[in-house]
Amino acid sequence: MADTPLANPKPVRALRPALFYVIVAFVLVADQVSKVWVQRALVFDESRPLLGDAFLLTLTHNTGGAWGMMPNGNLLFSAFACFAALALVVAYHRMPRVSLLVGAAFALALGGALGNLSDRLRHGYVVDFFDARIIHWPVFNIADAAITMGIALLMMHFIRDPRSQGVVEKPAPLPTEQPETL
Repeated sequence: MADTPLANPKPVRALRPALFYVIVAFVLVADQVSKVWVQRALVFDESRPLLGDAFLLTLTHNTGGAWGMMPNGNLLFSAFACFAALALVVAYHRMPRVSLLVGAAFALALGGALGNLSDRLRHGYVVDFFDARIIHWPVFNIADAAITMGIALLMMHFIRDPRSQGVVEKPAPLPTEQPETL
């Protein structure tokens, strides 16, 4: 009886590896294509209004981290991006059950990390160009947005999923088992 398919269910991957890597590739390609386009359309530090003065395209170069942290830390941030990318791939493949939310979060973060890493290795800096002045936000790019969305999805997962907070629900009995009596 223990060898029946219902007794030993196969781990569930809501986001299959093929779709995971399609999302990673989409983020990476969109990021790199947008950066090539903006570098051809603008000169360094030039701004063009996209939505009036609230949202502009402004070509900048970032050799540091988010919000200008460690402005000359390109080597450190390159190493961190390599480590983060490897950790995301390993974590995705080692988890026997991957929810759609977690899989998508990992894919977005991985695509973003690879996009910015590609810039750091090719140029020695990250190309940024989205300038949201209405909220006084640092200039960013598609890779940054994907990483941020990935982190937001992970936060949603940890807030919504009771198992992520140490609460484990007892699974329902299989159809062939008798429920416990009190």
